[in-house]
Amino acid sequence: MRKRAALLAITAIVLLVPPVLTVFAQNPVTINGAGATFPYPLIDTWRTQYQSVEPSVNINYQSIGSGGGVKQFLEKTVDFGASDAPLSSSELERAQNAVHIPETIGSIVVSYNLPSVPEKGLKLTGPVIADIFLGNIRKWNDPQIQSLNSDISLPDREIIVVHRSDGSGTTFVWTDYLSKVSREWHDKIGTGKSIQWPRGIGAPGNEGVANAIKGNLFTIGYIELSYALSTGMPYAFLQNREGVFVEPSFETIQAAIESSATSLPKGDESWEEVSTTDAPGANSYPIASFSYILLYKELTDNPSIDHRKAETLVNFLLWAITDGQQYADDLGYVPLPESVVKLNQETISSLTFNGQPIVVAAGGQAGAGQIDQRLELAALAGVTTAVVTSAVYITYRRRKSRFGSITSRKDISSFLVKGSPRGDRVFRFIAVATAGYTLFLIVLVAIATFAGSSEAFVREGFNFIVGTDWNAVEGRESYGALPYIIGTLASSAIAMAIGVPISLGIAMFISDMAPRKLTAPLSFVIELLAAVPSIIYGLWALFVFRFWVRDLIELPLYNAFGGSIPLFARTPFGLDIFTAGIVLAVMIIPTVSSISREVMRAVPNSQREAAYSLGATRWETLRMAVFPYARSGLFGASILGLGRAVGETMLVTMVIGNAIGLAAIPNTLFSPSQTLASLIANEFNEAVTSFHTSALIGLGAVLFLLTIVINIGARLMVSRIQKIERVHE
Repeated sequence: MRKRAALLAITAIVLLVPPVLTVFAQNPVTINGAGATFPYPLIDTWRTQYQSVEPSVNINYQSIGSGGGVKQFLEKTVDFGASDAPLSSSELERAQNAVHIPETIGSIVVSYNLPSVPEKGLKLTGPVIADIFLGNIRKWNDPQIQSLNSDISLPDREIIVVHRSDGSGTTFVWTDYLSKVSREWHDKIGTGKSIQWPRGIGAPGNEGVANAIKGNLFTIGYIELSYALSTGMPYAFLQNREGVFVEPSFETIQAAIESSATSLPKGDESWEEVSTTDAPGANSYPIASFSYILLYKELTDNPSIDHRKAETLVNFLLWAITDGQQYADDLGYVPLPESVVKLNQETISSLTFNGQPIVVAAGGQAGAGQIDQRLELAALAGVTTAVVTSAVYITYRRRKSRFGSITSRKDISSFLVKGSPRGDRVFRFIAVATAGYTLFLIVLVAIATFAGSSEAFVREGFNFIVGTDWNAVEGRESYGALPYIIGTLASSAIAMAIGVPISLGIAMFISDMAPRKLTAPLSFVIELLAAVPSIIYGLWALFVFRFWVRDLIELPLYNAFGGSIPLFARTPFGLDIFTAGIVLAVMIIPTVSSISREVMRAVPNSQREAAYSLGATRWETLRMAVFPYARSGLFGASILGLGRAVGETMLVTMVIGNAIGLAAIPNTLFSPSQTLASLIANEFNEAVTSFHTSALIGLGAVLFLLTIVINIGARLMVSRIQKIERVHE
């Protein structure tokens, strides 16, 4: 036995030593960043190319949107942030030591899906685009659009607007341009990373907007030029300030930057007023912009950065703004001008670590940070080896005296018998603790949500519940939850109306009608569907199912009843509350049907036999003997399905259309909407101001109260049903 233990210890050490030595040999460093989707293709290219320059350096960049990048930068959870919009004055107050490093230049294009204009070249002006997004222009053949494109026959179809559902720097640049070219947009909407859209459907990220445009005819939206080029999507030629229709290209974007960015601030100064949209010059494309990397000038302000990571980060940035610019052109970006590169180099050289300029160790020699990290690794290796050795020894000792402490079955049973005081005390403690845990958890959640949402409720009052505005633009912030309460209830009602009857039908078939050989496999399949993650349902719905719903259900209903029944009087495009309700129904069917099946199986066979003996048919037996007996259980199963539908997040976010404000209140089955959960998912990661964050937590508080009300109502209904059953008995 001792030889076996020694052999196990030696084997463990042999297995541990090579990975530890490998770590010492490679000593990798991972730089974590997050933010704008705009530069993601370029940063991802940098990631792969820089591996050939520094194999031990890993760049981990998450394209979560500019708002999310700024939030994580301010919270210091990443090594660097990335944003298409410079930090605002309120954000700079929270990060007074921040610096801006322009990493690349890109542009935003107006993309569309028009069968009559399959290629690029549709002509549009700034005021016309603003009117489309404001809802003043609703048809493709509107005279204002047709007059700009006299050589094209535009269709008499409704324009479907697609916008970002998440907070983004792309939206900031887009709204900055619209605010310059449209007084109405400036006064009503303004400029921001997250705004209250007057109309349209929302999609997360440039990828989401691009997919929504490609997947639906007669759509229009804004995406980065790089995404349009990589996906082959058509884009419009825009009229610039000089009245010239300009195609977005390397030359026109560079001309816009050169004419508008003649005097840039230093990296550690405010860039809030820097704007390169609507630039002067006959050859300037009107929607061009920098994208920024955000850092702290004193890198120790970020606790995740040690000395070695600081050196590595500086090396990477110096490479990215110089050698890394060679990859920009092929991806649809414009390399930085020499003047901007020089400005960036000055900014990077001003970065410090513990107040000292960052000096890159030559020849790969380890600096203080490297030595510290290696000491940590050595300590970790020692502790790991000690733990493994101890575990082997303890295993050996336990095997030797495996049954030493328990001599007989009588010793085991004496602890568990009812009369044992010790066993009774332990059992009582476990039972009370597990029961109290539920109450404790509910109280904890309630305290956290209501404390976090206090600012929103104090500033908005009862209007937070009944208000319809949702405007996150700084200086215009106003939040109301009513549209999303309605969206939550409406989508859940559709899901219940479709899902519950189907679930009961499945349960009836399995419990009372299916052949015995088919019962087990069918039950297994239903339970397997219940285990499928909601994100899988969401992806399937987004890329496959919504097109089936649109083409096979929505369009026939619209063509048949759209002109006479208001419920169907909107052009369907597959991303709406009806699709969300159907997919929610598909998701809750396995849960409701599985529970209903077990409830119906629990009905005593004597009930069925009595009905059959009286000459009842199978349907009559189910209706008069089974359903009355199982009524409360079936109702409980339906409430569980409702609870899952009300709280579902990712699936709904993908297919409901993500409208904002009044536009989120559905007036037809084919209207885009948004739920409480989907709005939280869309915006929480990008919420920077405390008011915005509090409002989103307030939505969580409303959803919490909504679920409590639903459950209380369900309990009352079950009690009433049980009383009625007892009266009939």
